[in-house]
Amino acid sequence: MSLTYYFSGSLTQSMMDYLSSMPGYEPIDVLVTQLDRSSIRKMIEFQEKGLVNKLFIDSGAFSFHTGKAKLDLDEYISFLNSIDDKITICAQVDTIPGKFGQPKSKKDYEESAKKSWENYLYMRDKLKSPEKLTPVFHFGEDFDALRNILEWRGPNGEKVEYMGLSPANDTDTRIKNRYLNECYDVIRESSNPDIGTHLYGYTSLPGIPKLPCTSVDSISHRHIAAYNKLYLPKYGVVSITDRARTVGNKSSMSFIQTADDAAKTEVQEYLKKLGTTLEECRESSSMRCAVTMYGIMNYVKENPYKPENVKKAKKLFNI
Repeated sequence: MSLTYYFSGSLTQSMMDYLSSMPGYEPIDVLVTQLDRSSIRKMIEFQEKGLVNKLFIDSGAFSFHTGKAKLDLDEYISFLNSIDDKITICAQVDTIPGKFGQPKSKKDYEESAKKSWENYLYMRDKLKSPEKLTPVFHFGEDFDALRNILEWRGPNGEKVEYMGLSPANDTDTRIKNRYLNECYDVIRESSNPDIGTHLYGYTSLPGIPKLPCTSVDSISHRHIAAYNKLYLPKYGVVSITDRARTVGNKSSMSFIQTADDAAKTEVQEYLKKLGTTLEECRESSSMRCAVTMYGIMNYVKENPYKPENVKKAKKLFNI
């Protein structure tokens, strides 16, 4: 099954110039929040030039949750309709459980599921392409809320075609994967087993081939580049600062200071094929981002999901 990997966040002209000149470049897929309209316009411009393929518009629900933005639901709907022919998927305005930074109660999860579903139905009724809208199921909500999404039928018998799963992204990948596999058990047992699923903010590359998802999004490429690091296919995430660091985390140790000559030569040859150098990567965050994105794109392509990749673990929840 082919997976769509959405690079989350805005991309600059220099990033796209570097990335698109690398060997075998294929148009990338991008997720941008609707709160950043200028970036969306830029991504549509890239799309029209054949540099971007699928465009996913996120609702900005997390910013509403933290109080950093105010919600105008009808304006968001109007905006989506204005760019309907440019987008592949759009996120509903979901209600994230509880209050930001505070412990969550069972009632918080019940209310979030109820409000999210109400918003989804409201938006679906007003969008030009309701099939592009993804309802969202959050970690901790009762699995009955997931079943409600799966078993819903519209007035003409239509099903939900695509939905989002929001795992607890502040937890260990093993816990997230166990939880997500429980979600997929519920999906397989439903009357809508072929529904497309998107994993929000899923950052673990090794975890992707273990999940039967349709798409994921991550901002990892920006974070890696910002910390003067690169994602390299053979070595994973490595630091390219001049200083060696006396820490146990391999990704924080300086590759320049700790790698042997053979490894350095191998990496330099790899970067040369991409049209850059280790020195240029150290100087340019845009180049680091492009090199990292290129590596991620190839990892995803070369490591598809297979059922045999999954090892069954004890369940986290009673479903």
